[in-house]
Amino acid sequence: MKSLLIIPSIIRGGVEEYTLKIASASVILGWNVHVAFPNSDGTKALVQELLTAGVQYHRLEIEEKQYRNQVILKKYFKKYLPYFVRTILLLLKVKPDVVQIILPLPDHCFGSIMACGFLKIPTIIRFGLVPPIWQTPYSPKKLKAYTWARNRNQQLLAISQNNRRLVANLFQIPEHQILCIYNGASIKPILGTNKTNYVEFHNKLTKEIGICENSQLLLTVGRLHEQKGYMDIIPIIPHIIKEFPDVKFIWIGEGEQRKKLSSQIREYGVESKVFMLGYRSDVRRWLQAANLFVFPTHYEGGQSHAIAEAMAYGLPIIASDASGIPEVIEHGVHGLLFRTGDTYDLLEKLRWSLRNPDRMKEIAKNAKTHAQEFSEERMVQETLEVWHKLIQTSVPNL
Repeated sequence: MKSLLIIPSIIRGGVEEYTLKIASASVILGWNVHVAFPNSDGTKALVQELLTAGVQYHRLEIEEKQYRNQVILKKYFKKYLPYFVRTILLLLKVKPDVVQIILPLPDHCFGSIMACGFLKIPTIIRFGLVPPIWQTPYSPKKLKAYTWARNRNQQLLAISQNNRRLVANLFQIPEHQILCIYNGASIKPILGTNKTNYVEFHNKLTKEIGICENSQLLLTVGRLHEQKGYMDIIPIIPHIIKEFPDVKFIWIGEGEQRKKLSSQIREYGVESKVFMLGYRSDVRRWLQAANLFVFPTHYEGGQSHAIAEAMAYGLPIIASDASGIPEVIEHGVHGLLFRTGDTYDLLEKLRWSLRNPDRMKEIAKNAKTHAQEFSEERMVQETLEVWHKLIQTSVPNL
């Protein structure tokens, strides 16, 4: 069977990691997998990883440049006409049995969605983030267009119950018409005990960035974007290091806020305490080397891949209570949750965790066990079941 995954990505982030996981896993399970997205510097490494995994890459220029509040409806439909045509041509070339369109934001890939509807190809549309700007229903004309496409063998997919409610509101449809499959994480085993791994990676990575081996590493993984809440961390760093001088903040991710964050870090005089490492392909090493995982996001589509992986590796977690995160982390059981955007609450949760490392280790063990319910294997299996179901109920059109 042949599948085609479509994303509008020009940078590397959670959507891209999800796409790589689903594509790679389905190749192993015998699928002929194709992936299509724009050609950009930010996704060159992704292309190579996909090719190495046996996935076929297609250039599809559907980069998103405008948000829905910046264009009037007439221009909105006109904007997507080239994307519609490009997707039609690709679909006729690849002839997939099923398509999955993976959306970073709700309005993305409108042209591709309409193209799949036009050809009546079985299509899953997976929704990630639904930011505040998208939390009002679509206009009647857009709803009519989406309904037309959805009635032509398309299935909407959410990644948390919170995400599902928001998507249902956008489309003005009952929640039960939207499937929900949580993100999943996998652990790639490394020889040695957990304690051995921690000491080995901790010592190697502290040496790599030029800090003392006795440093406590507070890890954050995510794009350098205002959504991720990095700005909430900076004001509390002077308070933390006053009580815990060996603490270092490790930030893995890249994005448009790098300069602003760097400026803020200098303003607070904590340059020696924050290490912005950019995009890294070795996140799992840092997950095994860190002491705490700090995730101050303001909103998510569901539970993030970063949180799922931190849970799976048994790393103690402090996260905001944004979006669907409380669906997978119970406060005090699987991690500590603080009020979204509340810097003081974040400070207090960090202080408590650093003062109570043994208790945090117990909580992390609970999270690691709980993470089995959100495995990558389960995510892949449930996704491929949807693919099969849509194919079985479709009539070939290509």
